[in-house]
Amino acid sequence: MPPPGLTNFFYLSDYRANETKDSDGHDKSNIHDFDLHVQALSMRMDYVYTDYSILGAKVESRFALPFVKGDISFNVDTPVGRVRRSENQDGVGDLMLAPVILGWSSPRYHQLVGVDIFAPIGSYDKDRMFNSGRNTWSYGPWYAFTAYPLENLEVSAKLIYLVNGKNPDTDYRSGHEFNADYNLAYNFTREWQVGLNGYIYKQLSDDERDGHTFGDGNRGQVVAFGPTIKYQTPEIGLVAKWQHETQVENRASGDRIWLQAVYRF
Repeated sequence: MPPPGLTNFFYLSDYRANETKDSDGHDKSNIHDFDLHVQALSMRMDYVYTDYSILGAKVESRFALPFVKGDISFNVDTPVGRVRRSENQDGVGDLMLAPVILGWSSPRYHQLVGVDIFAPIGSYDKDRMFNSGRNTWSYGPWYAFTAYPLENLEVSAKLIYLVNGKNPDTDYRSGHEFNADYNLAYNFTREWQVGLNGYIYKQLSDDERDGHTFGDGNRGQVVAFGPTIKYQTPEIGLVAKWQHETQVENRASGDRIWLQAVYRF
């Protein structure tokens, strides 16, 4: 948890994928020359209350809003032959709100609990191939921790279980999702840190359309990992990450680069 007061976070991500996988982790047989490029710029604001606590925990509120640009193109096999499809869109993504976050700290262990609420304010059209918004409410209780088992060694993770509402334009509901972001890093000076980061994603229930299972359930899965480097002072923080996706099912498979900046007022 940041120190009391207001902290701004800025995230810039660049994701590129040239493969899209089926339920067995193989390339989709009817899709060829797949190319997906998604860029996002997000701002997050955290406020930690100075004179307020619950159950001995500090209290925080936060919100985040992304702006997303996406380009997608591929050839698809149809009954009348192979057809080229492509699209590019940009717009505001969905708003994330976490009204109450509780944080407990000790010298070697810090932990947070909260609920992320995703409000469907993002740009969406059911006839598009790419949308910056999902057009559905989602709710995700989560637990996060940072531990220091050794003086310069940091182990951290955020575990979230996401429950998705129904898209009213398509009567489609994505299944429940679990995601774990992780980071294992070493401080070789007071300011500089290097390490391994990534995430593990697993969809735990089937997608549904009109109240019935869609296809074989369309359950997604991915394991991502890569290096990270961070520069941190009491006032600012800068982070660069690369994440390579493996073990992918029912999703695009690619690589993501993250640049993050933190500024405390």
